[in-house]
Amino acid sequence: MLHVATIDLKNRTQEHTTPGQARGQAAMKGFQLLAFAATLACSVAGAVQPASAELRALLIGVSDYDDATAIADLRGPRNDVRLLAETLRERGADDIAIVADGVGDGTTPTRAAILSAFEALRDRATAGDLVYVHMSGHGTRQRDMNGDETDGWDEVFLPADAAKADRGSGLIPNALVDEEIGEAIDAIRRTGADVWFVLDSCHSGSGLRAAEIGVASRFVDPAVLGIEASGAVTDDAPGPEPEGGFAEHRPQAEPDGGLLAFYSAQSSEVAREVDFAGSGADEDWYGLFTAKLAARMQSSAAMSYRQLFQAVMSDMATAAIPASARLQTPLWEGTFVDAPVFGGAAIDRVRQYAIDFDTIDAGTVHGLAVGTIVGLFADAAAGPENRLGLAQVSETETLRAYVRPVGDDCRAQTGSLCAAVGDLPSGARFARPIATPVDFTVRYSPVTDPETGDPLAADHPAAERLAAAIDAFGQGAAIDAADHDVVVSATADGLRFSRSSGETGLTWRPADGPLEAVFERIASAERLASALEAIAETASPFGSDSPIELSVAVAASPPDELRPVRALSDREAIRRECIAIIRGGRLRAPVPLEEAGWAVKQCDQLAVTAQGLFPGARDVNRIHIDSRFCVHASYARIEDFASGGLIGPPMVMCSDCPDGRSVGAERLYVASAEARPNAEAFNLEGVVENCAGQTRSGAGSAALDYLAGLASGGPTRGAMGGFGGADVWVERFAWQVLPRAEALRRAGIAIDGE
Repeated sequence: MLHVATIDLKNRTQEHTTPGQARGQAAMKGFQLLAFAATLACSVAGAVQPASAELRALLIGVSDYDDATAIADLRGPRNDVRLLAETLRERGADDIAIVADGVGDGTTPTRAAILSAFEALRDRATAGDLVYVHMSGHGTRQRDMNGDETDGWDEVFLPADAAKADRGSGLIPNALVDEEIGEAIDAIRRTGADVWFVLDSCHSGSGLRAAEIGVASRFVDPAVLGIEASGAVTDDAPGPEPEGGFAEHRPQAEPDGGLLAFYSAQSSEVAREVDFAGSGADEDWYGLFTAKLAARMQSSAAMSYRQLFQAVMSDMATAAIPASARLQTPLWEGTFVDAPVFGGAAIDRVRQYAIDFDTIDAGTVHGLAVGTIVGLFADAAAGPENRLGLAQVSETETLRAYVRPVGDDCRAQTGSLCAAVGDLPSGARFARPIATPVDFTVRYSPVTDPETGDPLAADHPAAERLAAAIDAFGQGAAIDAADHDVVVSATADGLRFSRSSGETGLTWRPADGPLEAVFERIASAERLASALEAIAETASPFGSDSPIELSVAVAASPPDELRPVRALSDREAIRRECIAIIRGGRLRAPVPLEEAGWAVKQCDQLAVTAQGLFPGARDVNRIHIDSRFCVHASYARIEDFASGGLIGPPMVMCSDCPDGRSVGAERLYVASAEARPNAEAFNLEGVVENCAGQTRSGAGSAALDYLAGLASGGPTRGAMGGFGGADVWVERFAWQVLPRAEALRRAGIAIDGE
């Protein structure tokens, strides 16, 4: 992993601006996160690079290796660099540094030359720039020396001067370790530049599959370089020193620039280079991922980075590509995946999923329901005018949905499907949700008096306002005095929505806009919670438990360092309060959430850790629903079982937040699934979030899980790999955020005026 620490105070009402600005304004977070600044809405304007921004690039290609190492030379990296240099110049890049052998005046790609090029690029980069970094060459792995990899291995990139490891050392001389590349990228981001990092090498591997003629691997078996597999997991591997808080993830200043990473293959696979002409000539060899990426980058079509990735992944799976090369599955992660490519004109966000005949690679946790209508498209970057037809979801599973063709007059209605019309178009590769039936109703209490809890008269202005808004909203919301999900109470100038009396909940004022937006937020949160609860309560038909073990821990802030209640009017002082406690290392040692009494307070830090129990890899999502009905998703991949890994950054709790008070019950779900090859990861970031900007999930954090990958083993209809009978395992947790005064009372500290 690339270890980049970060801290900032959360801002629940942040609007998405440029990628770099979004990171600077994002949530309070603890260490790292592969996160995507996105909302649930299907059409949201993407971020735009500043008009004065420069496009800069660093292109690294390693083709020739020392014969003494027994590392096979490659033919594609130098061609990758030439192709990308031409492509980027066409996109307006004037500052292109080349560190590659056999490419004009390019510098020989030794370890020192590569690190020096990173430093020089850092010195040239300025705020608002977009910096493209591409690395093509051999990849391998070596022993994880600091215990931060769940599979026990560090992933490394091999420069031209990589050498064999000294016997017993477990370390490859001159190799570039993931943390080193992370530090180099972070240094560029601290200038305020956004970094788009692309790696076309094997991330790690579990054995080479037989390659066809015209296909070569970019993976070096660690044994070739003297690395023994048994050295990956040992009892004496160094770990973090025990101390207060989550010490190994102590927050540091967050770089201003954003980060996006594309990887050509995942850790259970090898990356390929291909002879595209079938001639055998050196000039016809290219990295498969690089060639398809460059072809898409040359397109003038407006698209987001997410669409670009989906298009490249689709292009790599065509019949024209040799079968062995199609075994690799790309991966992406970052913080501005829904921004327009190269900072082009603002675009509408497109939510789409791969489709194979009648099966969509998404299901109920992605928001698809029976009756959902989807548009079918042949290409990930196709515009609305290129729609091939419509289909309607007729059956759903947790991670998949099944469709049938319908006519243009089909309408999404609860409990009713349109008649099937014709056949599904054979060229459909992507399905975009267009309309979902309203099949979930949130029940609201009548408006109550905040002092007495009694319902207000029906002709009270607040009661009339709620009733009128629910009537206008239509299906999906209702007033129910006897059985309700949400308590509504009157405020001096608006309404408050909470799950129970006494919580701050979500406050609405007329100046905030239509009440319907509140209903939309609450409905999306409650619909998701309902789906996750149902999955959690569904027993596996095989009687198997989840393949991961979860723990939730709290590192408490010292109560005597919290500001007195009378000082709460100083919002900037509250912002500095948690920063000082956490950066100063004054958090107490973590304890399980249950030992903390299922309660947290101002500046406490809460972390979720997953430990694999079996070989293989899992996609794990942490879904946090706060007391204001905001949904925040964090994602991580847990590989094998050498050690546990954090799911997202430790979350910093606040009862008194920079944008107001937030106390009451909060919910957290952890949804995990066995990772799938040749499919996008089960990653809910950017899919389920329902509030503008991010909060405790840390949307602007600087993390890059350098080479995490998917395990082998394909999806099934209703079962995953034999560990369980459901596509997704869900575990749930809940806690109370205590008011500051209550937390101080529990600690025996006198309260102002008492």
